Amino acid sequence: MLILISCLLLFVTALILLGLSVAQPNARYTWLAAIGGAMLALASVFIWLAQMPVDLVFPAWQPLALFQNPILFRADAVSWPYAISVAGITLTILLTAVARPNSTSSYAWAGVLALGGLGILAVTANNPFTLLLIWSALDLSELITQLRSVDGPKNNEKVVISFSTRALGTFLLLWANIVSIAQGSSFDFQSIAPSSGLYFVAAAGLRLGVFPLHLPYSSESVLRRGFGTSLRLIAAASSLVLLAHVPAGSLSSGATPFLLALAIIAAVYGGWMWLRAPDELTGRPYWIIGMAALSIVATLNGNPLGAIAWGCALILVGGALFLSSVQHTWLNRVLLFGAWSLSSLPFSLTASAWLGTLNFFIPFAIAAQALLIAGLIRHTLRPGERSSLDSQENWTNRVYPAGIILPIALQFILGFIGWDGARQIGAWLLAVIVSLLTLGLVWATPRFRILNPIRAHWVNPASSNATNMYSSFWSVYRIFERISLAITTALEGNGGVMWTLLFLVLFISLLSQGLP
Repeated sequence: MLILISCLLLFVTALILLGLSVAQPNARYTWLAAIGGAMLALASVFIWLAQMPVDLVFPAWQPLALFQNPILFRADAVSWPYAISVAGITLTILLTAVARPNSTSSYAWAGVLALGGLGILAVTANNPFTLLLIWSALDLSELITQLRSVDGPKNNEKVVISFSTRALGTFLLLWANIVSIAQGSSFDFQSIAPSSGLYFVAAAGLRLGVFPLHLPYSSESVLRRGFGTSLRLIAAASSLVLLAHVPAGSLSSGATPFLLALAIIAAVYGGWMWLRAPDELTGRPYWIIGMAALSIVATLNGNPLGAIAWGCALILVGGALFLSSVQHTWLNRVLLFGAWSLSSLPFSLTASAWLGTLNFFIPFAIAAQALLIAGLIRHTLRPGERSSLDSQENWTNRVYPAGIILPIALQFILGFIGWDGARQIGAWLLAVIVSLLTLGLVWATPRFRILNPIRAHWVNPASSNATNMYSSFWSVYRIFERISLAITTALEGNGGVMWTLLFLVLFISLLSQGLP
């Protein structure tokens, strides 16, 4: 019931905002209502700690022969860190909206709250059937939002391609569920068949842009901070949580080293492009790819705690940076706390990141981690075109810093309490190596041209090689579409009857040749 309360607080608040926007368009307390609902939701997620694990089971759909699994949610040590991250970033977006004049829409706030509710449902989903339903809702929400925010047929086509790649990941999870049902063990993630494990990894990797390396959504969008950040990070969290449910017995497959190699390539590529991105929002897709790839590496090394740590760091560390739209010296210094959260040093958020089996790929993963941290430091300290707090009202000068400090505080809290990965010493030697590499990159970035930010059009996701590959596949699809259209036109024209008779004669002649 606690899970339902947290989600209802967000959904009901979103409905209240929509009602107020219709009944009282000029009401001044809509933002306060949004903040109140988000704060209550965050507090309710903390209350889960008193009763975990908590299960929420809905009645099974009819007919039972077709829908064997009920809709099932579970709050435990796997889902709680993600849930607190999603609830925290939702509240952060609303708190920092006061410093963004273009984010003062009740509809945008309602959308952020609704996405937060869907995100909590996604991370607490306890079987593939439930997660499939929420993935579909998130994908349709993003598809509709993107189609409304882009112009031109080419941009619409990119949105559809992005949606198709995520739909393919959804199909892989559906296939994993079918495989598990065939083996009689698919009621929940705790009893899932081991043979489904690598399908889970492939499904999450495809949706996150890791398998194969690609950008999982269109870049041609006006969605930047605020609602755009919520959409990106919550969609990533809904896929990352699947990695924590991968059965340990499935990692002994011969495909594991191959998947590890692909994940390492994505991690290094994402870290490199993130470091050289001209600004944090342009580099956001590469931040998601790099952090998601490290989460997959931890999963394939038999370390689900590490996968959860990387996933929460992706949301909290990245969210704090992406929502920082105001230049302020001491706030920028506070954001540097995220570098400690990513360092894997003892008692940090990612201290459990490298507790799994060490292998040949770990040095490359450490290099990718150092690239991501160095990029975070560069983007945090970069003098940009962001506004200043001096031009804001007095109450804004207090609310906005609270919004930036909130995800930083949650990183600190997750490093010490709440889940199995808290209060970990971790692989401290690897953490020291990562820290030294990071310091070297920070020192070398302004001194070596190859590490300097590259021009924006080179880092534009729309021009990446992976996106061009998917565009090539789409061109092949258009060729077959034109052929199909030509055949349809020929059959439906004046000669349609003649073609029908000709095919009928050929069919009869073929049948007559087979008769004795």
